[in-house]
Amino acid sequence: MGGILKVVHTICPGCSVGCEISLIVKDGKVFDGNSINDENCLQWKGYYKIIDHEKRLKKPLIKKNGEFVEATWNEALNLIAEKLKNYNPEDIVFIASGKCTNEDNYVLKKLAESLKAKIGHCICNSPKVDYSKISTTIDDIENAKNIIIIGDVFSEHALIGKKVVKAKEKGAKVTILNTVEKDILKLNGDEFIKVDDYSKIDLKYVDEETIIIINAPVGNIDEIIENAKAVNAKVLPVAKHCNTVGATLIGIPALNKDEYLELLKNSKFLYIMGENPALIDGNILKNVEFLVVQDIFLTETAKLADVVLPAACWAEKEGTFTNTERRVQKINKAVDPPGEALPDWIIIKKLSEKLGIDLGFKSLEDIQKEVIKMTT
Repeated sequence: MGGILKVVHTICPGCSVGCEISLIVKDGKVFDGNSINDENCLQWKGYYKIIDHEKRLKKPLIKKNGEFVEATWNEALNLIAEKLKNYNPEDIVFIASGKCTNEDNYVLKKLAESLKAKIGHCICNSPKVDYSKISTTIDDIENAKNIIIIGDVFSEHALIGKKVVKAKEKGAKVTILNTVEKDILKLNGDEFIKVDDYSKIDLKYVDEETIIIINAPVGNIDEIIENAKAVNAKVLPVAKHCNTVGATLIGIPALNKDEYLELLKNSKFLYIMGENPALIDGNILKNVEFLVVQDIFLTETAKLADVVLPAACWAEKEGTFTNTERRVQKINKAVDPPGEALPDWIIIKKLSEKLGIDLGFKSLEDIQKEVIKMTT
């Protein structure tokens, strides 16, 4: 006889658009799903495949004599807590992640603040902007008469690209500025302008019927936003990850690539949640004396760590993401995490308890109340 099927509605972690998806669960495993907002986007497929991946981390690991050995949670957290006590606040760095929930990032921020340590999250190639000042929505794209795209939304954010195409079918003019000439950009744009870099963009023909979509590290983005406001044009900055906006709105410093690498380079005790900076620069962690990595796989960065902590992925925990238009969206747990893996916020709470630090909340609901205040 077949097992019982259930459908869990949640949010796709594939990009910052925040499409709804349905996960189909049977016998405690996700075996299929579908995108509710955009059936043609396949980006989420890769994310559901990681849920039951054979290489998922299942137990804490401690490096001994250059090799990882499995450890209990008590052993791993006690070691981290003891090591932390040996460092001054200015030498301790926490790295948050736009791929983790608002709740995960909030708790990490609270721990960093309690220790008076540094914290930041990398926005990669996303625009660096004050999202609290942005009120443009994705739906606004379809009604614009003049669309200016800086970067590429067609390859990276399918639903936004789809909205642009619909607007074009209604007669909108689409102008694309990019450093690289791609066929998909020329196909979907009326005008393509190749730029040398995104440090300074000069926009013309901007009026109240214009929407400027920015998916690149534009240097003068504040100027663009102010000029757009002056003529009642709209600006939609597009973040890369599912919760880049949320991590930024709860007050974790958003770092461009250079700022991110500088912070890593100057750390001695480094705690990384859900990020893999060794992919950017394999030598950037050479000055780190003690490295903790909290993740779902043994990434390139995790392989360099002294302690690796197994985390639950997006389908194995409750929480919220804040999408690129500042909409807070609830994600729902579909299955249990593998082995002894735990949600990120619970790991950090357990570490805080080892340190004798009270972070000021008792439940996930307590955290969510604070998150909602900060992100809406």
